[in-house]
Amino acid sequence: MTNISSILKIFYKPGQVFRETKDNKINCLLPLLLLILIYFVASYLLVSTLIIPDHLNKLETNTYLSQEEKDKALDYFLSPFHNFSTFLSTAFSNLIYYPILSFFLTLLPLLFGGKAIKYFKIFSSVIYIGIIKSIGFLLDTYLKLKYLSLDIGLNLALFFESSSLYLNSFLAKINIFDFWLLILLTILLSVYYEYSKRKSFLICFSFWTIIKVILAYFAYLKEII
Repeated sequence: MTNISSILKIFYKPGQVFRETKDNKINCLLPLLLLILIYFVASYLLVSTLIIPDHLNKLETNTYLSQEEKDKALDYFLSPFHNFSTFLSTAFSNLIYYPILSFFLTLLPLLFGGKAIKYFKIFSSVIYIGIIKSIGFLLDTYLKLKYLSLDIGLNLALFFESSSLYLNSFLAKINIFDFWLLILLTILLSVYYEYSKRKSFLICFSFWTIIKVILAYFAYLKEII
């Protein structure tokens, strides 16, 4: 199976892709390069169009800084270093998700049983899953650029609104593509560790829920402080 056909099959035959990566019949070089390209392009558009202007707008409306301090901050915000560092932090904060996720997936046999799997086998499959996640990031970026707002995203807060600030924070952390990723991770665990589909899903859903609750709580604290 070639990398190109594997990229396509992750959409409709993910189990086959995971079995091929487990048996070392395909590698993740091409999808990894594709991920890097997608995140770099989308991050550049976000930084240049929304993130840097948002920094400048917050500086302008800041009432705690003197004019001299604002001028110094403005010089920094407009500097090539700030633009480049913001671009890198935006891109790599998304890319670092994949090696971290792969690491935690390799630890699952210690908690739930199953034969240990080498890290790079798991990493290869996670990168293929990343193709789906990167499409979600592209669509999310498109919405932000279309409406010129960093507060808009492809999440449940786009469709539901609650009077509870925490619930809104929680809904904002649930990307629509998360449900697709849960299905793919369920299939991955059943292929690699030979868990039942039910056990695989419960593991994925439990950890996913815990992470979303924690992230939503920190987002809630940021809003009220």
